[in-house]
Amino acid sequence: MDTWPPHMLSRCVTLEPENREDVALLALTQALLINFVRCSVLTRINFKGRVHAAKWSPNGKWLVVSHARKTMLWRTPTVELGWQFVKEKVVAGHHDDVVDFAWTSNSKFFASSSKDWLTCGCFGSDGTVRLWCTEYLEDFQPMALLEHRSPVRAVFFSEDPQGVQRWGAGHLAESARSELVMFLEQVAAKYTLKEDTTADDEEIHFYCRPGKWAVESKAYCQQPMYNKVTRCDFDRQSRLLAVGFSLGVLMLFEMPSLQALQTLSLGQEALDAVRLGAKGDWLAVGSGAVGQLLVWEWRSETYVLKQQGHHWGVKCCAFSPGAVTLKRGKAQGEALASNEARPEERSSALGGRLLATGGYDGKVKLFNAQSGLCFVTFAEHTAPVQQVCFTPQGNAVLSASADGSVRAFDLLRYRNFRTFASPDGLCQFSSLAVDSGGEIVAASAKGGKYAIYVWSIQTGNILEVLTGHTSHVQALHFSPSAAHPGQLVSGSWDGTLNVWDLYAGTRGGAAEALQCSSSVLCVSFDPRGNDLLAASCLSGQILFWNVTTAQTVGSIDGLRDIQSARQWHDMFSAINARGVKAGRGMRKRNPTDGLNFNQHYNSIAYAKSGELLLCSSQNSPSVSLYDTTSYALTSRVTLTSNRSLSGVQAFLNSKFMTEAGISWKQYDLSDSEADDLQVFKEQERRRKALALPGVSVGEAKDAYSDKELHLWSVAFSADSQQFAVATTHGVFVYSQDAGGIAGISGGIYGGDSRFVPQILTKAVSAPAVLKALEDGEISKAMILALALNDYALLRKVYEQVPVSSIELVVASIGAPLLPALLRFLSLELKPQTGTPHYQFHVLWISSLIDLHFQTLLETLGHVNRNGVGDAGNLDTPGTLEGLQWKEPGATSGQLAILSLRRVLKRQLYSCLA
Repeated sequence: MDTWPPHMLSRCVTLEPENREDVALLALTQALLINFVRCSVLTRINFKGRVHAAKWSPNGKWLVVSHARKTMLWRTPTVELGWQFVKEKVVAGHHDDVVDFAWTSNSKFFASSSKDWLTCGCFGSDGTVRLWCTEYLEDFQPMALLEHRSPVRAVFFSEDPQGVQRWGAGHLAESARSELVMFLEQVAAKYTLKEDTTADDEEIHFYCRPGKWAVESKAYCQQPMYNKVTRCDFDRQSRLLAVGFSLGVLMLFEMPSLQALQTLSLGQEALDAVRLGAKGDWLAVGSGAVGQLLVWEWRSETYVLKQQGHHWGVKCCAFSPGAVTLKRGKAQGEALASNEARPEERSSALGGRLLATGGYDGKVKLFNAQSGLCFVTFAEHTAPVQQVCFTPQGNAVLSASADGSVRAFDLLRYRNFRTFASPDGLCQFSSLAVDSGGEIVAASAKGGKYAIYVWSIQTGNILEVLTGHTSHVQALHFSPSAAHPGQLVSGSWDGTLNVWDLYAGTRGGAAEALQCSSSVLCVSFDPRGNDLLAASCLSGQILFWNVTTAQTVGSIDGLRDIQSARQWHDMFSAINARGVKAGRGMRKRNPTDGLNFNQHYNSIAYAKSGELLLCSSQNSPSVSLYDTTSYALTSRVTLTSNRSLSGVQAFLNSKFMTEAGISWKQYDLSDSEADDLQVFKEQERRRKALALPGVSVGEAKDAYSDKELHLWSVAFSADSQQFAVATTHGVFVYSQDAGGIAGISGGIYGGDSRFVPQILTKAVSAPAVLKALEDGEISKAMILALALNDYALLRKVYEQVPVSSIELVVASIGAPLLPALLRFLSLELKPQTGTPHYQFHVLWISSLIDLHFQTLLETLGHVNRNGVGDAGNLDTPGTLEGLQWKEPGATSGQLAILSLRRVLKRQLYSCLA
């Protein structure tokens, strides 16, 4: 994938039509068959050329794929085929790349379209449509439709409403007139078959009958020539045609007359995807240039879904605090927990899963971290947002921007209720902090006096202007300690940490200074309120300070853990081996020989318990998790390995470099065409017109800087079950929650909810579980469900077990399936994934302990002998942030038992409280 420019990336994703679970994703030269629900790759196909189009047959038995000028027909993977694609045949006839396919309703014939070239230069590239059959038919002759003078965007089959073509067991049951509808750049053409003789023999397939295909009618879109068709979709039942244009216009037509029903303008950028719903009522539209996704109900002219990401990358992110309530009143808790509550309100009640992001486009967006959907956007800022944070009560979100303002947004009415500005005139703010009481807000300014401004949130008045640093103030953070409510720590490029006590009357520059080894980039207080502060420095170190005693209590040297990647324009590698001759190995003169000192952590965040510290580096594609007790690296998570981005690999392949050592990826040297060359050139012209020399972020960055990957900010959720990373290519959210239910973040972001069966045989299947459940064999159904280890199926069987039969069912479960049962019970006890039937869960756990006590004891003893976890730490409430992160060597059964113990402890503590 690293040899193709971004405009050559394939957009081909096709869903299997029957169960909508298997997805064939074809990108460039590889096809992946993915189980969309389980997030696992089933099989793959490697091609020698680029794939432009792919489509499943309506019965799901065939997959047709374009392979440059050829068309490949594959049989769908089945159990008999060993879950592998089997190539049926390869057909050729087109003189250029095949761009689209269409199937008949009986899955026996398909049409392919391409952009063939004529020898006459006056017409340019012309499209050709050819008709094929899947199986050999004696009377069938492949045919070509050549009446086109522009590239064919899509091809569709339609059905005559007066005679629907129905197919039985391999023969024609009712004769009908079938049509082909093709859509060119500005023309829709309908082809019909003119039979030479009337065929009374119904055994002859319709497409095998003698005759000629001719153009019955043509219709035009009535758009300017420079507004070209980019994407279109057709629904054969409702005879609706949706067309997207290069200037952001979406039109809905009624076929075959091509009568315009609706017109919708979505900006000035090209539409990259257009899809009609099953009945033609809904329209889905996507535009990659503006990052927009719309679902439109065209009859009522209302939006069903409207999502748009940040332009030019995300600069900062922050999670809402735990137990946020967005409603006032006596029954606010019941309202938040009910199904009628809004998604963002339910997520808040479930532990602070609101995610606020600030981007270079000056917008502040609020996302539901469980569903990944944005539900409100604030666009009051006119410059990039530098930092965002929530108030401790969770009723407002604040943002600091380079436009010289700090704004507070109300989460009840979704409005900007307060704007804070500098009394000294226009300045740019870079960092932001709110005290533990939610009463005052502090922000640091760039340049000038390197001042820190403090305002009252209630009145909006300026309270203090703190000066004392001699360089830019990069980070601010208030102490969460109840003993020091107004204690503010500021980190500066001058290498000092200033500790300010605002409530004690600190005035002017009177602050206690803590000297660090180099410039301070980020600070974060331990949320346990023990006056411990972590400060990331430019030297690659993380220093842990006790701000009360003004002493360092520990440090982390992250130079060897960061693993920076190499940008395409870098003239040297990013590994820690520079200047060391090959073969010396451990015989280096100094331990620091070859060490890359030009790397550091630019953002850090504590977990709720204070036992984990999440760190990110701007030039590294990975984030690191540290244990704050031993100051050791516990885990490293790589965000992406996409080689089409710069700054992902430590080594660059020398075959993609010039003789001067410059990567040719910096230049567009591809001789291949985009889907529409004119549209692509117009987009490039607009980008170059807006680009400015030396600008690498924001709107004015060039095309090369747009491919660079940078990590700007990290944040932990209130319950430490999720963390987010803000990058130039969006926000990456990782979750520890498990469960296969739609809407659970683990299922969306691919956490522990992946399909990992305990026992997988021919007898262990979902139909077998449902049949046993229908026959009343509860124990058999539970055993099969545990062996299959499917969360949704397990819950269905689990909830149908009578209370009187719990002991009998638990006794029938063998030791190999106990880890799966323990993991399932731990998920049922979690508020995010489980059900509120607490007594039912306790009965299962009691029966499990009574009947399998010895087995559990041996498993737990094995865990303790291997040193996994600490009983003292596990018994502390609020320390659920993942033994899986701290001990990656533990087995699933060990983790399940320990997770169950922790969840039970938390439930008991919450009940007692």
